[in-house]
Amino acid sequence: MDFVLTLYAALLVIFSALLHAGWNILGKSNSGSGYSFTLGAALSQCLLLAPFMVWCFAQVGISNVSAHFWGLLGLSAVGQVIYLVGLLNAYKQGDVGVIYPIARALPVLMVGVGAWFIGQSLEVSAWIGFAILTMGCLLVPIKTFRQLTMSAYANLGVLWAFVAAVGTTIYSIVDKEGINWLMTETSALTPHHIAILYLGLQTAGIAVLLLIWLLITRQFEQLSLTWKYKRQSSIAGVMMGLTYGIVLFAMTMVDNVSYVVALRQVSIIFGVFMGMWFLKEPWLNTRILGWF
Repeated sequence: MDFVLTLYAALLVIFSALLHAGWNILGKSNSGSGYSFTLGAALSQCLLLAPFMVWCFAQVGISNVSAHFWGLLGLSAVGQVIYLVGLLNAYKQGDVGVIYPIARALPVLMVGVGAWFIGQSLEVSAWIGFAILTMGCLLVPIKTFRQLTMSAYANLGVLWAFVAAVGTTIYSIVDKEGINWLMTETSALTPHHIAILYLGLQTAGIAVLLLIWLLITRQFEQLSLTWKYKRQSSIAGVMMGLTYGIVLFAMTMVDNVSYVVALRQVSIIFGVFMGMWFLKEPWLNTRILGWF
Protein backbone atom coordinates (compact mmCIF):
# COMPACT_ATOMS: atom_id res chain seq x y z
CA MET A 1 0.00 0.00 0.00
CA ASP A 2 2.83 2.40 0.87
CA PHE A 3 4.46 1.69 -2.50
CA VAL A 4 1.20 2.41 -4.35
CA LEU A 5 0.74 5.68 -2.46
CA THR A 6 4.34 6.69 -3.13
CA LEU A 7 4.02 5.87 -6.85
CA TYR A 8 0.73 7.77 -7.04
CA ALA A 9 2.33 10.78 -5.35
CA ALA A 10 5.29 10.60 -7.77
CA LEU A 11 3.02 10.55 -10.84
CA LEU A 12 1.05 13.51 -9.49
CA VAL A 13 4.23 15.51 -8.92
CA ILE A 14 5.51 14.73 -12.44
CA PHE A 15 2.21 15.90 -13.96
CA SER A 16 2.36 19.07 -11.86
CA ALA A 17 5.91 19.64 -13.14
CA LEU A 18 4.61 19.72 -16.71
CA LEU A 19 2.03 22.34 -15.75
CA HIS A 20 4.69 24.29 -13.85
CA ALA A 21 6.94 24.50 -16.90
CA GLY A 22 3.96 25.65 -18.97
CA TRP A 23 3.08 28.63 -16.79
CA ASN A 24 6.75 29.64 -16.70
CA ILE A 25 6.68 29.94 -20.49
CA LEU A 26 3.69 32.27 -20.10
CA GLY A 27 5.58 34.19 -17.42
CA LYS A 28 8.60 34.65 -19.67
CA SER A 29 6.46 35.92 -22.55
CA ASN A 30 4.25 38.23 -20.46
CA SER A 31 4.26 41.91 -21.42
CA GLY A 32 3.59 43.30 -17.95
CA SER A 33 5.84 43.53 -14.90
CA GLY A 34 6.65 40.83 -12.38
CA TYR A 35 4.40 42.49 -9.80
CA SER A 36 1.37 42.85 -12.08
CA PHE A 37 1.68 39.31 -13.47
CA THR A 38 2.01 37.79 -9.98
CA LEU A 39 -0.89 39.84 -8.61
CA GLY A 40 -3.16 38.89 -11.51
CA ALA A 41 -2.29 35.21 -11.17
CA ALA A 42 -2.85 35.22 -7.40
CA LEU A 43 -6.18 37.09 -7.62
CA SER A 44 -7.53 34.72 -10.27
CA GLN A 45 -6.79 31.70 -8.08
CA CYS A 46 -8.15 33.35 -4.95
CA LEU A 47 -11.44 34.34 -6.61
CA LEU A 48 -11.95 30.86 -8.05
CA LEU A 49 -11.32 29.18 -4.70
CA ALA A 50 -13.17 31.70 -2.49
CA PRO A 51 -16.49 29.73 -2.34
CA PHE A 52 -14.63 26.55 -1.45
CA MET A 53 -12.67 28.30 1.32
CA VAL A 54 -15.91 29.63 2.80
CA TRP A 55 -17.34 26.09 2.80
CA CYS A 56 -14.23 24.67 4.49
CA PHE A 57 -14.32 27.25 7.29
CA ALA A 58 -18.01 26.53 7.77
CA GLN A 59 -17.01 22.91 8.42
CA VAL A 60 -14.10 23.50 10.80
CA GLY A 61 -14.90 26.93 12.26
CA ILE A 62 -12.45 29.74 11.59
CA SER A 63 -12.11 30.40 15.34
CA ASN A 64 -10.60 26.92 15.72
CA VAL A 65 -7.64 27.81 13.50
CA SER A 66 -4.68 28.73 15.71
CA ALA A 67 -2.37 31.73 15.47
CA HIS A 68 0.46 29.26 14.82
CA PHE A 69 -1.14 28.19 11.55
CA TRP A 70 -1.79 31.78 10.44
CA GLY A 71 1.87 32.56 11.13
CA LEU A 72 2.96 29.64 8.95
CA LEU A 73 0.60 30.77 6.21
CA GLY A 74 1.95 34.32 6.31
CA LEU A 75 5.54 33.09 6.08
CA SER A 76 4.56 30.84 3.17
CA ALA A 77 2.99 33.79 1.33
CA VAL A 78 6.19 35.81 1.84
CA GLY A 79 8.21 32.94 0.37
CA GLN A 80 5.87 32.68 -2.62
CA VAL A 81 6.09 36.41 -3.33
CA ILE A 82 9.89 36.30 -3.14
CA TYR A 83 9.91 33.33 -5.50
CA LEU A 84 7.47 34.70 -8.08
CA VAL A 85 8.85 38.23 -8.23
CA GLY A 86 12.42 36.92 -8.28
CA LEU A 87 11.63 34.47 -11.07
CA LEU A 88 9.79 36.94 -13.29
CA ASN A 89 12.52 39.56 -12.84
CA ALA A 90 15.09 36.91 -13.75
CA TYR A 91 13.19 36.18 -16.97
CA LYS A 92 13.60 39.83 -17.93
CA GLN A 93 17.37 39.25 -17.85
CA GLY A 94 17.82 35.80 -19.40
CA ASP A 95 16.42 32.77 -21.24
CA VAL A 96 14.06 30.24 -19.67
CA GLY A 97 16.70 27.62 -20.52
CA VAL A 98 19.14 29.42 -18.20
CA ILE A 99 16.95 30.83 -15.42
CA TYR A 100 14.46 28.00 -14.95
CA PRO A 101 16.97 25.20 -14.17
CA ILE A 102 18.83 27.39 -11.67
CA ALA A 103 15.68 28.56 -9.89
CA ARG A 104 14.34 24.99 -9.73
CA ALA A 105 17.51 23.02 -8.91
CA LEU A 106 19.05 25.18 -6.18
CA PRO A 107 16.11 24.70 -3.76
CA VAL A 108 16.65 20.93 -3.80
CA LEU A 109 19.84 21.24 -1.75
CA MET A 110 18.49 24.21 0.23
CA VAL A 111 15.29 22.38 1.23
CA GLY A 112 17.32 19.28 2.10
CA VAL A 113 19.42 21.33 4.52
CA GLY A 114 16.32 23.05 5.91
CA ALA A 115 14.51 19.73 6.39
CA TRP A 116 17.56 18.37 8.22
CA PHE A 117 17.53 21.38 10.57
CA ILE A 118 13.91 20.74 11.56
CA GLY A 119 14.62 17.08 12.28
CA GLN A 120 13.72 15.24 9.07
CA SER A 121 16.21 12.50 8.15
CA LEU A 122 17.65 11.93 4.67
CA GLU A 123 19.59 8.99 3.27
CA VAL A 124 23.14 9.47 1.97
CA SER A 125 21.99 8.56 -1.55
CA ALA A 126 19.45 11.39 -1.39
CA TRP A 127 22.16 13.93 -0.48
CA ILE A 128 24.31 12.68 -3.37
CA GLY A 129 21.39 13.04 -5.77
CA PHE A 130 20.60 16.53 -4.49
CA ALA A 131 24.24 17.59 -4.92
CA ILE A 132 24.45 16.23 -8.49
CA LEU A 133 21.23 17.99 -9.45
CA THR A 134 22.47 21.27 -8.00
CA MET A 135 25.86 21.01 -9.74
CA GLY A 136 24.13 20.28 -13.04
CA CYS A 137 22.32 23.60 -12.89
CA LEU A 138 25.67 25.40 -12.66
CA LEU A 139 26.47 24.33 -16.24
CA VAL A 140 23.33 25.88 -17.66
CA PRO A 141 24.29 29.61 -17.75
CA ILE A 142 27.52 29.05 -19.71
CA LYS A 143 27.83 28.65 -23.49
CA THR A 144 31.11 26.70 -23.50
CA PHE A 145 32.93 24.70 -20.84
CA ARG A 146 35.79 27.23 -20.95
CA GLN A 147 33.44 29.76 -19.38
CA LEU A 148 33.14 27.71 -16.18
CA THR A 149 34.28 30.61 -13.96
CA MET A 150 32.68 32.77 -11.29
CA SER A 151 32.28 35.66 -13.74
CA ALA A 152 29.87 33.57 -15.83
CA TYR A 153 27.39 33.71 -12.95
CA ALA A 154 27.90 37.38 -12.04
CA ASN A 155 24.80 38.79 -13.71
CA LEU A 156 21.36 40.00 -12.69
CA GLY A 157 19.55 37.01 -14.19
CA VAL A 158 21.41 34.50 -12.02
CA LEU A 159 21.06 36.77 -8.97
CA TRP A 160 17.29 36.96 -9.37
CA ALA A 161 17.16 33.19 -9.95
CA PHE A 162 18.96 32.73 -6.63
CA VAL A 163 16.43 35.03 -4.95
CA ALA A 164 13.64 32.88 -6.44
CA ALA A 165 15.36 29.75 -5.09
CA VAL A 166 15.43 31.24 -1.58
CA GLY A 167 11.70 31.92 -1.83
CA THR A 168 11.04 28.32 -2.94
CA THR A 169 13.03 27.00 0.00
CA ILE A 170 11.01 29.08 2.47
CA TYR A 171 7.55 28.12 1.24
CA SER A 172 8.38 24.44 0.61
CA ILE A 173 9.47 23.83 4.20
CA VAL A 174 6.73 25.97 5.74
CA ASP A 175 3.95 24.48 3.58
CA LYS A 176 4.67 20.95 4.77
CA GLU A 177 4.34 22.14 8.37
CA GLY A 178 1.12 23.99 7.55
CA ILE A 179 -0.37 20.96 5.81
CA ASN A 180 0.58 18.76 8.79
CA TRP A 181 -1.21 21.15 11.16
CA LEU A 182 -4.40 21.10 9.08
CA MET A 183 -4.36 17.31 8.82
CA THR A 184 -3.93 16.97 12.58
CA GLU A 185 -6.36 19.66 13.74
CA THR A 186 -9.15 19.58 11.11
CA SER A 187 -10.58 16.07 11.11
CA ALA A 188 -13.69 17.30 9.25
CA LEU A 189 -11.67 17.75 6.05
CA THR A 190 -10.13 15.14 3.74
CA PRO A 191 -6.55 15.46 2.39
CA HIS A 192 -8.05 16.68 -0.91
CA HIS A 193 -9.97 19.42 0.90
CA ILE A 194 -6.93 20.41 2.95
CA ALA A 195 -4.67 20.75 -0.11
CA ILE A 196 -7.17 22.98 -1.94
CA LEU A 197 -7.97 25.05 1.17
CA TYR A 198 -4.29 25.68 1.85
CA LEU A 199 -3.73 26.67 -1.78
CA GLY A 200 -6.59 29.17 -1.64
CA LEU A 201 -5.38 30.70 1.62
CA GLN A 202 -1.84 30.92 0.28
CA THR A 203 -2.90 32.73 -2.89
CA ALA A 204 -5.01 35.12 -0.81
CA GLY A 205 -1.93 35.85 1.28
CA ILE A 206 0.15 36.51 -1.84
CA ALA A 207 -2.46 38.92 -3.23
CA VAL A 208 -2.77 40.80 0.08
CA LEU A 209 1.00 41.16 0.50
CA LEU A 210 1.45 42.43 -3.05
CA LEU A 211 -1.43 44.90 -2.78
CA ILE A 212 -0.05 46.30 0.48
CA TRP A 213 3.43 46.63 -1.02
CA LEU A 214 2.20 48.36 -4.19
CA LEU A 215 0.04 50.78 -2.20
CA ILE A 216 2.80 51.60 0.31
CA THR A 217 5.33 52.21 -2.48
CA ARG A 218 2.69 54.09 -4.52
CA GLN A 219 3.18 51.88 -7.59
CA PHE A 220 -0.39 52.46 -8.74
CA GLU A 221 0.51 51.83 -12.38
CA GLN A 222 1.04 48.16 -11.47
CA LEU A 223 -2.66 47.87 -10.65
CA SER A 224 -3.63 49.12 -14.11
CA LEU A 225 -1.12 46.71 -15.67
CA THR A 226 -2.71 43.87 -13.69
CA TRP A 227 -6.06 44.65 -15.31
CA LYS A 228 -4.55 45.24 -18.75
CA TYR A 229 -2.86 41.82 -18.89
CA LYS A 230 -5.50 39.97 -16.85
CA ARG A 231 -6.16 37.28 -19.47
CA GLN A 232 -2.57 36.05 -19.67
CA SER A 233 -1.96 36.20 -15.93
CA SER A 234 -5.31 34.51 -15.18
CA ILE A 235 -4.46 31.56 -17.44
CA ALA A 236 -1.08 31.28 -15.74
CA GLY A 237 -2.81 31.58 -12.36
CA VAL A 238 -5.06 28.60 -13.07
CA MET A 239 -2.02 26.58 -14.17
CA MET A 240 -0.11 27.67 -11.06
CA GLY A 241 -3.02 26.68 -8.87
CA LEU A 242 -3.30 23.25 -10.44
CA THR A 243 0.41 22.54 -10.29
CA TYR A 244 0.91 23.54 -6.66
CA GLY A 245 -2.43 22.15 -5.51
CA ILE A 246 -1.28 18.77 -6.82
CA VAL A 247 2.04 19.16 -4.99
CA LEU A 248 0.28 20.04 -1.73
CA PHE A 249 -1.89 16.94 -2.07
CA ALA A 250 1.23 14.84 -2.72
CA MET A 251 2.72 16.26 0.51
CA THR A 252 -0.13 14.62 2.43
CA MET A 253 1.11 11.23 1.18
CA VAL A 254 4.80 11.45 2.09
CA ASP A 255 6.76 12.09 5.28
CA ASN A 256 9.71 14.08 3.91
CA VAL A 257 9.10 17.17 1.79
CA SER A 258 12.64 17.02 0.36
CA TYR A 259 11.72 14.12 -1.92
CA VAL A 260 8.72 15.97 -3.32
CA VAL A 261 10.83 19.07 -4.02
CA ALA A 262 13.52 16.95 -5.70
CA LEU A 263 11.06 15.12 -7.95
CA ARG A 264 9.46 18.41 -9.00
CA GLN A 265 12.72 19.26 -10.75
CA VAL A 266 11.77 17.03 -13.67
CA SER A 267 10.05 20.24 -14.73
CA ILE A 268 13.53 21.47 -15.72
CA ILE A 269 13.48 19.08 -18.68
CA PHE A 270 10.00 20.21 -19.69
CA GLY A 271 10.84 23.89 -19.23
CA VAL A 272 14.01 24.03 -21.29
CA PHE A 273 12.50 22.12 -24.20
CA MET A 274 9.43 24.36 -24.14
CA GLY A 275 11.78 27.35 -24.16
CA MET A 276 13.51 26.06 -27.27
CA TRP A 277 10.27 25.05 -28.98
CA PHE A 278 7.98 28.00 -28.18
CA LEU A 279 10.46 30.82 -27.50
CA LYS A 280 13.16 29.71 -29.99
CA GLU A 281 15.93 29.75 -27.38
CA PRO A 282 19.35 28.34 -28.38
CA TRP A 283 20.38 24.70 -28.06
CA LEU A 284 23.79 24.49 -26.33
CA ASN A 285 25.86 21.45 -25.32
CA THR A 286 26.52 22.84 -21.84
CA ARG A 287 22.80 23.28 -21.24
CA ILE A 288 22.05 19.74 -22.40
CA LEU A 289 24.64 18.28 -19.99
CA GLY A 290 23.39 20.49 -17.16
CA TRP A 291 19.77 19.44 -17.73
CA PHE A 292 20.55 15.74 -17.53
